[in-house]
Amino acid sequence: MQSTSMQFMLTEFIGRAAMTIAPRVGASARRGVVVCGHTLTASQTRAQVEHLARWFDFIHHDDLADRVARPRGRPFCLLTFDDGKRSNATTIAPELERLGVPAVFYVVTRFLRDGRPLWFDRQQALVRALGQEPPGLDQATLKLLPLATIEARLDAACAEHRVTVDAESDDVRAMSWDEARDLARRGFTIGAHSLSHAIMTNEPEASAMSDIEQSIAEVSAEIGTRCSSYAFPNGNHTERLARHAVAAGVSSVMTTDPTWVDDRWQAWCVPRVQLFGEQGRFAVEAKLAVAAVGGILRNPDGSGRGYPRRRV
Repeated sequence: MQSTSMQFMLTEFIGRAAMTIAPRVGASARRGVVVCGHTLTASQTRAQVEHLARWFDFIHHDDLADRVARPRGRPFCLLTFDDGKRSNATTIAPELERLGVPAVFYVVTRFLRDGRPLWFDRQQALVRALGQEPPGLDQATLKLLPLATIEARLDAACAEHRVTVDAESDDVRAMSWDEARDLARRGFTIGAHSLSHAIMTNEPEASAMSDIEQSIAEVSAEIGTRCSSYAFPNGNHTERLARHAVAAGVSSVMTTDPTWVDDRWQAWCVPRVQLFGEQGRFAVEAKLAVAAVGGILRNPDGSGRGYPRRRV
């Protein structure tokens, strides 16, 4: 019992010290963090909010630029969730609403329209069925390919091995546009996350620009208000693609650069730190403290380690 108590006190001390120092690390002021998530259970949602509320003020997307320009006593946290899975609407959003916490839900627009499972869910179904990643179908390899090639490879492998995806799971199936509109009416932000979750830097630039523009337009048309934010699938982007999203009408463009938002704020390349449901309080605090330093965490887009962006 004493050992457990000492361990708790040590964890509490380390977490408090790390998160107290984090906003002050580096040459520029850390304003806050944008958290990137995907799916969570109800209990994981509550726990993540509890962990983050110890150190951050939760903000609405519409307040992001103002909070960067005029920092408050505590850093901010903006919650974002990618892909548009139905569990975002049926599980995460109700918990956030009950807790009074805003969020952005980034939707893959054709996924919501036709319901075809996203390519990485199909790849995971194949891995589960076979017990391993087939040659040429590991995610690291697939993330280097155009979407048409990914889909063709997965179609062939799933047909060969008679693998289907559990399309009834709310962590796999898409929310409906009606559910997305309902989230918007309840105060959540609906952002664009491409047409079909292609990795934009693997597509011809003209096709990628068209995809970005169309997905933003589709969200605006379906929701009935201007789409204000775009998030790159897997985070991969170029400056030209990101600035094209701004030209298409959004006020923020999300990446996966794993650092805090600082006073070198650039609306076309907002960094986000990925958190997962299985991470406990210490893991969350440790990751966010390390993210404040920059240059340590590896970017999920495969481009290297997160680094402070230069002023433009």
